[in-house]
Amino acid sequence: MNSGLRRRKNIARTALPTAVLLLIGSAVTVQSSAPAAAAETTLRAAAAKAGLFFGVAASPNRLYPIVGQEFNQLTPENDMKPDRIATSSGGLQNTSGADTLVNHAQSNNMLVRGHTLVWHSQAGALQGASQATLNNFIGNAINRWGSRIAYWDVVNEALEDNNTGRRRNQWPHTMNRDANGDGDFFDSGDTDVIRDSFIRARQVVQAGGLTTKLCINDYDVDGLTVQGGTPNRKADALYDIVRNYRQYIDCVGFQAHFNDNPNSIITNDLQANIQRFADLGVEVHITELDIDDDLSNNDIGTGQAENYRKVVRACLNVAQCTGITVWGISDSESWRSSERGLLFTGGNGSYQKKAAYHAVLDELNKGRSSTPPPTTPPTTPPVTPSVPPTTPPVDPTTPPPTTPPPTTPPPTAGCSATVSLDSWTGGFVATVRVTAGTASISRWSVQLTLPSGATVTNTWNANRSGTSGTVQFSNVSYNGSVNGGQSTEFGFQGVGTATGLTPVCTAA
Repeated sequence: MNSGLRRRKNIARTALPTAVLLLIGSAVTVQSSAPAAAAETTLRAAAAKAGLFFGVAASPNRLYPIVGQEFNQLTPENDMKPDRIATSSGGLQNTSGADTLVNHAQSNNMLVRGHTLVWHSQAGALQGASQATLNNFIGNAINRWGSRIAYWDVVNEALEDNNTGRRRNQWPHTMNRDANGDGDFFDSGDTDVIRDSFIRARQVVQAGGLTTKLCINDYDVDGLTVQGGTPNRKADALYDIVRNYRQYIDCVGFQAHFNDNPNSIITNDLQANIQRFADLGVEVHITELDIDDDLSNNDIGTGQAENYRKVVRACLNVAQCTGITVWGISDSESWRSSERGLLFTGGNGSYQKKAAYHAVLDELNKGRSSTPPPTTPPTTPPVTPSVPPTTPPVDPTTPPPTTPPPTTPPPTAGCSATVSLDSWTGGFVATVRVTAGTASISRWSVQLTLPSGATVTNTWNANRSGTSGTVQFSNVSYNGSVNGGQSTEFGFQGVGTATGLTPVCTAA
């Protein structure tokens, strides 16, 4: 949750009979078939049947029965933020609220999302802390709850507002991230708080044998575009971070605080943006969902319900969109109460379902789409019929050439590969860059021989054959084609030591 970053004046609210959706492009029609006869009657049951979680943000004083009845995932709204639990040295304090929430979730078979480790806001005693202190806090927090936390938001809201595509100026995002001053945040020699915090989190998870997954979370990153069709530079910047640091990042959170800010509306390319992150091999979550009634001209009936339906369907249509979390139970208890953006009215444990609730339940009961989203076919240049060349008449007075004319050598087929390692005691992450020769390639494979005792435990952006000794990696569907002189990357994680790796690349 971002705190007060997008304050705006409220407007008079008059319910309209017809929903007016603030969307990019043409109006959206939500196709819906009748749900199955055996439809589930709670959000958690319908979501589980569809293969995802449906969660809620909560605090210890709002653990009403509805939390366990309707939701199968819980995010502490404030009780795991650094200002609640961190000391100035990176230790832990005042964890009773967080403990209560984790215990409640366990008792009700709910997943827990830890929120959050590194954030410029609500940093408390960590404000201005060094990376070493942040690393201490990251280790202490992850180890306290261990695998009881299914997902941790390691870095939260690292990117500026207003669609600049830049990182924030506030601490800690100004900490010497570009050590060599070349403007490239992703150089291995640079100090980057995002990368270094994820590396520390990954080390802790690996050392403890934990199942916890590590996420980056931000808002206004939901669509490929913003109002007016302008590219969503904030989403693009987040994509670059995930693509470059994929070996450390397991999941991406779209906060989805939708409102009438031009950068915060629901766009028609929401599903396409979810899909492109999923194609990197990460889970995608909608983490803090609420939908301002201004997006339906103050209609919290059918208009708001259709907006919810659209967002839920965009997630359901992408296999690796594995969870949706609303940021609170009812409008009156929301951090944005005047905007009436949640699924229930009422309060203090007495709640009434809104039209949006029924729309979400209906959409979840329909399940995931069996048809992949449409893709734009590649443009094929027109084929021009070849015309046999005309042989010119031979001039008998012209002697024949003594040497053949020079010819342009054919492009070099094949590929090469290089490996970069990030190692720690007992484990490593390898990033392999595959580079095409001067000719384009359509498929590639890389063979690596691991040292004795080294074992691959996880792979992304590649298919793998084998886990130890000689291991073969090959392209997946989306990264086999590489233009001449261009590169693509894949990675893998393992236990043991992986020094002296010599990759052998072959291509077709």
